[in-house]
Amino acid sequence: MTAAQKIIETLKSDLKSSLPKSNPVYLQLVEIFPLQEITSATQHKLALMVIEKLIVLTNDDKKIDPAIQTFMTTLANLISDFERSEYKTVKISGSDMLAYLMDLQGLKQADLATELGGQPIVSSILNGTRDLNLRQIKALAKRFKVSADVFI
Repeated sequence: MTAAQKIIETLKSDLKSSLPKSNPVYLQLVEIFPLQEITSATQHKLALMVIEKLIVLTNDDKKIDPAIQTFMTTLANLISDFERSEYKTVKISGSDMLAYLMDLQGLKQADLATELGGQPIVSSILNGTRDLNLRQIKALAKRFKVSADVFI
């Protein structure tokens, strides 16, 4: 028995009753794109592509599969860790994040008028003359299925 097999068997035995069964959707996602430390610009680019596709593909879902949400959260953390270590931190405004998410999903200002209080308000937020308020941040977080922190 190899050292890796021994570790796996020991962990299976020790944690047998403590851990829930793995979700097959999660395991399939990990098989397609393994969740591991990102150590190069190429891996970073691929990770960004994967998470962007997941955001777009789950955008219309009322409730995201918990396995997909776990995968996305973990991948986002790995991306964040790499970016923190490799790139100079630049503060991104809520309006810049909104513009990015709108572009990613092909949305127009009118598409967010209901959430933000009208098309002129959307325009003011995007051109930087108006800040997002708490109600708008909560509505956008819900719409885009992201943490409210991305708009703060």
